[in-house]
Amino acid sequence: MKKYFVLLLPSLLLFAATYTPRTVSQNWKLNTPETLERLETVSGKWEIATLSKVNQPFLSQKVRYADFPKALIKDKDYYDFDASVRLYLSSENQETQSAGLILRYRNLYSFYMLFINSKDKRITLTKASLAGLKVLKRVEHTFEPDRWYDLKAVCYLDTIKGYVDGELLLDAKDETSTGGKIGLVTAGTSQVYFDDLRINSEAIEVTK
Repeated sequence: MKKYFVLLLPSLLLFAATYTPRTVSQNWKLNTPETLERLETVSGKWEIATLSKVNQPFLSQKVRYADFPKALIKDKDYYDFDASVRLYLSSENQETQSAGLILRYRNLYSFYMLFINSKDKRITLTKASLAGLKVLKRVEHTFEPDRWYDLKAVCYLDTIKGYVDGELLLDAKDETSTGGKIGLVTAGTSQVYFDDLRINSEAIEVTK
């Protein structure tokens, strides 16, 4: 008696789905009162303030104490992405002139800070953990106060790169978390103004 073997194809092959990655671009102007509704304040007091040299309003932080005031974008967690912001480091405060981006924020003990400092002339990547703040990488570079800079972070897997005005200045690797929120940070008493926050992230479209 002959035996017959029947090969059953999985239903997945009969109803195959196509997964297509695409880039999602988001852009926030940070110069209207509505800006504050998009922010989740972690520390400090954020406001829309007028930059006197150009007589225009921008997002700023006004509490003056030795900490890192932070504000997060009320949105989803981001995984692999690039984020950039325009920031103005004012010379109004002579002690501290530093600000930047919050990356992959999960809680007060799990996030990264990429910030530039026009007083100490450097760009720094810092990691927060239960053990405190740790500098992962610091690069000396000349930054002048009283001008706009475009700060950009590119996060992909365990790599974080920092660009200023399109120039790659910092490249570091770390055991990064898989995702987290994006935000803004100032250092201590720094007087800083922010505008044009842009985020490009990956999304997956499923089609049959």
